[in-house]
Amino acid sequence: MHRDIKLENILLDGFGRVKIGDFGVSVKIDGPNSVLFEQCGTPAYIAPEIVLEHGYLGLQADIWSSGICLFAMVYGNVPFKINELSQLTRPMLEQAIEFKTTVSSSCIDLMKKVLTLDPKQRLKPLQILKHPWMQDIPQFVDIFDESERDLIR
Repeated sequence: MHRDIKLENILLDGFGRVKIGDFGVSVKIDGPNSVLFEQCGTPAYIAPEIVLEHGYLGLQADIWSSGICLFAMVYGNVPFKINELSQLTRPMLEQAIEFKTTVSSSCIDLMKKVLTLDPKQRLKPLQILKHPWMQDIPQFVDIFDESERDLIR
């Protein structure tokens, strides 16, 4: 799990392909139900379950951070303006994120489904790839090898 997905770590190569950089806090997990406890990541992108300190599933935390990236790309800012983890409080996380109608309803639907507070209710990677908002993007399911397929379902 990367554990620090943010716009600054999303790069494009010379062919316009997305690359993820800065694996400084990444960790290899044993499976989709591996629980992590270390607090790490960038405060504005960090998943609520990391802040609550009850343990978290790394994949779902990365999904949340990816949703914050999408939000920032379509609206030009992140939903929570914070610089330090201590500024991120439970009441702030429990506030509804405001989704302006300046983007398509399909995009808003995807963001809502990945930015849900309950990590068990967030879409999994394969569900994200099959979401209607992603319909014009070639499906990359085959990029995952057999051992990773359980993680994305």
